Amino acid sequence: MYIRGATARDLHRLAEIIITSLKDDPAFDFMWPYRHEYPEDNFFFWQQTLQSWLYDKKITFLVIVLDTSDCGLESQIEIVPDTVVSYAIWARHGNSNTARQRWRAKNTFFNNIDALTTKMEVWSHGRKYRRRDADFARLLALDKMGKAIEEQFWKDMPERWVLELMVTHVDFRRRGAAAELLKWGLNEADREKAPCKVEASPMGKLLYAANGFHDLALFIVSAEGQKESLELWAMRRDPVLQELQDRTRT
Repeated sequence: MYIRGATARDLHRLAEIIITSLKDDPAFDFMWPYRHEYPEDNFFFWQQTLQSWLYDKKITFLVIVLDTSDCGLESQIEIVPDTVVSYAIWARHGNSNTARQRWRAKNTFFNNIDALTTKMEVWSHGRKYRRRDADFARLLALDKMGKAIEEQFWKDMPERWVLELMVTHVDFRRRGAAAELLKWGLNEADREKAPCKVEASPMGKLLYAANGFHDLALFIVSAEGQKESLELWAMRRDPVLQELQDRTRT
């Protein structure tokens, strides 16, 4: 397996992975409780969201794909080289020259066209079609939580890396794919001396804690008038200085 950048050709596969592989994630159930009744909506709007991330200048969209050396993996499914099995979406926030220089990598003629047409498409579809798989009261509660985390912990710290999403195909879990994608972002953050931010559900919290993230606060999210709730942890990882990394290795 190896890491490469995501492309538009991957979008169908990326949407397939997220709607099938996060079915045991409490956060996914909380946000999209009607996805079993409206699977087409869940797939369609997730593909739209992923497409928006793909062309966002602040986003580094990475995938892990199979290669010929993975043919020996013990699996009941067929191994096809260049098949995406895991992906992560890292966002670089900030106003520094370091942040702006990274964004310039996607400031190309074709990416700008794709970003503009995608924004228009998302805008149009959002007005023509109402998502039937979502609970909008819960999404509003999550949005309020996100703003509270920003205000409480990050208001005075604009420079950071944010892990927006990480997901692995169910047949390829516990093979190191997610750890490699996580490590990529942590290494970039260390190199730039920037902290990392993530909002973790119970499903991902242990992995993040094992890689240097610490808890800032536990949030219990619920919509007004509903009994259902979701636990989410605001987590942060501070950059590890190169000198400390070298000392740890020796």
